[in-house]
Amino acid sequence: MPRDSPSNTEYAHKIIGSLKLLFKGLPPTLPYISIFKKYAEYILNQRSAIYHATGLLPILSALVVIQVERDLHHAHSLTEMRNQYNCELNKLREEMDQLRRELKNLTSHD
Repeated sequence: MPRDSPSNTEYAHKIIGSLKLLFKGLPPTLPYISIFKKYAEYILNQRSAIYHATGLLPILSALVVIQVERDLHHAHSLTEMRNQYNCELNKLREEMDQLRRELKNLTSHD
């Protein structure tokens, strides 16, 4: 880290401050307060590792992009499968309607 960057503890408190803003948007229930306290404690306990991991942010960003691309491909595949299913389902419905009409014609002539 550069010389003018904050210390481990200052950085941890900055992260906790950001996290506090997020949690302020949530209902102030006991479970959320408990989770926030656990996160804050974890961040303070692991402040050195977190501080040194900031250099890995480009890698994490790349992983997020890869995940989004994978999800988009997956969604596209699911859409294709859904379209195929709908097409086959419509064909079956048409065949069933045709068979019903034929059955109705056969029974009406008797």
